[in-house]
Amino acid sequence: MKEARGLHLLASGGPGGRTVLHQAIAAYQDIDAVWDVLRCQRELREHGQTIVRRPGALGYGDHLSPRERAVARLASLGLSNREIASELVLSHRTVEHHVARALRKLGVSSRTEIGPQLGP
Repeated sequence: MKEARGLHLLASGGPGGRTVLHQAIAAYQDIDAVWDVLRCQRELREHGQTIVRRPGALGYGDHLSPRERAVARLASLGLSNREIASELVLSHRTVEHHVARALRKLGVSSRTEIGPQLGP
């Protein structure tokens, strides 16, 4: 909704369009909607606003990346790191890192606590 409003304001030349689009970007980042964030940023660029970000992969900050979320979901179901690695075609070591980051980001100390933190 904010995105549509921001785009309308930008297209009509009305004030506040950029601010509303930045609010939409923040909301999309909260739910890990990377493609939506990128779409809004592209719209801002097309309307003359440059977006500065450091080079490299898009970071997720304190939010789980899609891969971390997938690994965490399987870990919460009781799969071992080796089983998760086999299921997602990852190395055992990569799964260990994803599980550790997921535990830290979710603020839990065991795999059994992951499920309720992930939600439905």
